[in-house]
Amino acid sequence: MIPNLITPSKNLGYKDIFLDFLAGKNPPKHFYLADCLDRVAEKLDRVAFDREKIADILRKQNELYGASQETMANIERLKDPRAVCVLAGQQAGLLGGPLFSIVKMLGIVKSARLYEQRLKRPVIPIFWVAGDDHDFNEVNHLFLLNRASEPCEISYLTPPEKELPIAEIYFSDRDELNRALDMTRECLGESDFTPELFDLIERSYTTQDTFVTAFGKFMAGLFRDFGLVLFSPGDPEVKRHAVPFFETILNRQDDLHDKIQNANDAILKAGYHIQVEKKENATHIFYNHDGRQPIMRDGDRFTCGEKTVTRDELLKCLHETPELLSPDVMTRPVLQSYLFPTLAQKGGPSEIAYLAQINPIFELFDLPAPCHQARPTLTVLEKRFEKQMEEYEISFDDLTGDIEQAVNRVLARSFPEELEKNYATLHESVKDAFDNFRSTSLEFDPSLKKFAEQVYGKIDYNLKAFEGKVFASHKKKSQETRDKIYRLQNAVCPNRGLQERSINITYFIARYGFGIIPFLYEKIDSEQKAHQIIKLSEFV
Repeated sequence: MIPNLITPSKNLGYKDIFLDFLAGKNPPKHFYLADCLDRVAEKLDRVAFDREKIADILRKQNELYGASQETMANIERLKDPRAVCVLAGQQAGLLGGPLFSIVKMLGIVKSARLYEQRLKRPVIPIFWVAGDDHDFNEVNHLFLLNRASEPCEISYLTPPEKELPIAEIYFSDRDELNRALDMTRECLGESDFTPELFDLIERSYTTQDTFVTAFGKFMAGLFRDFGLVLFSPGDPEVKRHAVPFFETILNRQDDLHDKIQNANDAILKAGYHIQVEKKENATHIFYNHDGRQPIMRDGDRFTCGEKTVTRDELLKCLHETPELLSPDVMTRPVLQSYLFPTLAQKGGPSEIAYLAQINPIFELFDLPAPCHQARPTLTVLEKRFEKQMEEYEISFDDLTGDIEQAVNRVLARSFPEELEKNYATLHESVKDAFDNFRSTSLEFDPSLKKFAEQVYGKIDYNLKAFEGKVFASHKKKSQETRDKIYRLQNAVCPNRGLQERSINITYFIARYGFGIIPFLYEKIDSEQKAHQIIKLSEFV
């Protein structure tokens, strides 16, 4: 029986700080300022948020994506002065990117409903679509399994002429977009569910759409019944609203750097590695002019590319063109709490690791740090692969490790038992016969002892070599079994990593229909720290 929960470990690619965080150990626990939802909610009640403004921004964005009435109702509920939010985020990957984007969305929807019951106040699930990010190669591809259960990578290969925020990169190359979608169709094959799936894809991904708007439309289509709110910071209205936030960063550079450095020192002293390394003169702000570039500090002056300005000049630029500025990875979580009454931030292993570095920054903005919580992680196990794991007695740990060990173990069990017994008998009889002969010979001439040992060593070596040859022949004949196990690993741990880090949701929709989304929502435990195995043998 395949267990439903896998204990967190380094086999899953987790680092020490994340494992200790999950276990509630110190010192990681001290790196995160909040651990009580009730206290964070009470602190948020004392912070003034422009709820009307942010609700208006959310309404416009989600209307563009074609959001459902449930989503629009949640946006309206955000105006309630007691309303708080649960957030997670990810880049706007092609067709949703890796499965963990879906997992994050399902997790915050379920957590929001749970926390709303617990706190007796509105809790809104908001997914932060990282529209300010400029790493094109992070979002331009997806992984699927083809009909032979082999991973295949599908990419949109036309990059922008310069580094731009993802929110500004359009699918402007029609031929390249069509090629990527045709490859997706070919890889998935035809099923009862693919016509509806590709209808949604083709309505979402057009040459008039950016990576963010296409992602938003696609996700709004998948999550129509869940009330999930999507948000992109790559919106001029957002930047105008955040001018005071950026002012604080620019005016309190020394304090900002001191807090980050102190946190980094504490992390290193505790024996952990720093997740995000930044240069000492980083301002933690990007400027988008002729490409998105970091602003660096040089005393009282600031440089971006080849341009150098004073603090006053940079502040003037901020007020005149705030849409050109954006936070880096260290200040982005704080912007999130500046915009939204953030009760909890759900993060994966890497996110939790770097959030330890930035928790002290919140007090610079007079903002309560949210509860930083591990998001749920999961693997979707199809019925045929569940049967194979049971048939071959292969565990999840086997698939995350050296697959050849599992292959050899399975093949060893299928080795003809009679042949194995006959070999053992042969080996024993040869040893007994040689021992008798050696004993008699050494009585005749004791000086032959060393030579006798050498002779038997060669006999034993060649007997084992013969056994190996027989086993290799059996192994070759068992190629079908080997291929099945390789396909099993491709499905459960593709690219030698967790499934959720690569396989795209369209693979499962094409095989099982849109009903897979509510099924995953029903099965997922948003508060579970162990890795969850969701078995599709239970999918009706």
